[in-house]
Amino acid sequence: MNASILRRNGAAALAFALLFVLPLAAGAQEAAPEPEVAPLDWQIGPTTGSMGGGLAEIQVPEGFMFLGKAETQRLLELMQNPVSGTELATVSSVDEESSWFLFFEWDAIGYVDDSERDELDADALLQSLVEGTEAGNVERRKRGWPELHVEGWTEAPHYDVATQNLTWAVKANSEGVPIINRMTKVLGRRGVMTVTLVADPNELIMASAAADQLMGGYAFQPGNTYAEFVPGTDQMAKVGLAALVVGGAGAALLKSGLLARFWKLIVVAVIGLGAGLKRLFSGPKHIAEPPNVG
Repeated sequence: MNASILRRNGAAALAFALLFVLPLAAGAQEAAPEPEVAPLDWQIGPTTGSMGGGLAEIQVPEGFMFLGKAETQRLLELMQNPVSGTELATVSSVDEESSWFLFFEWDAIGYVDDSERDELDADALLQSLVEGTEAGNVERRKRGWPELHVEGWTEAPHYDVATQNLTWAVKANSEGVPIINRMTKVLGRRGVMTVTLVADPNELIMASAAADQLMGGYAFQPGNTYAEFVPGTDQMAKVGLAALVVGGAGAALLKSGLLARFWKLIVVAVIGLGAGLKRLFSGPKHIAEPPNVG
């Protein structure tokens, strides 16, 4: 990919943030022009994306691009998503026709024991996920944002012992618009890296394949891998694999503070609105050029 591939612009994200504004009535006055927003500092592949100051890294091949921590948080805010400070990176395709993101978020909860890997109850987890999301809608209404409703699994939770990856995909809707998030929890020595694929449902198969390819180039750095856990010395997490899927259940989330963690699934899902992502990537990708490196 040559230097003519340009960074995506924050104005595009702002355009998506305005997606939820009610359409103008027929014959009504046109909306005022959107304010200019500084372009996001995308790093164009091939490159190595570093996360968490040596915690982990991902190889970003040609055809893809990477955002660091500060820019990822700015992107999420422009998309009407509150940030917690745990967001580390974003990877996406440079392809004008692609409209998916891969978000990385680090949760330093300690070493998660994976002994319950064969006991994951997909039906019970889904019910808890539904209850938790409905509880999260209380906060969404306060913010004036559209509600989110979980409909079911498109990929039931499953754990890969070889890679210590817990993966699932959930289907939801917001105001009748379909949403799919595919989540991967990568277990590390001191916590969990959450990798969220946000895609237009029509792109899910392609995006999932691309995400799996990219994750082949992801790794915790030496000293941070799951295999390097030191029993009796390193912190143990207070949750197991099932809790990583649901983060808690129902209204208890609001009272326990778990919603702060579970909220990520709730709000990241909403930026997966198909129409919104298409709008996000319609044209403004070519506004700001990367530095000319000769």
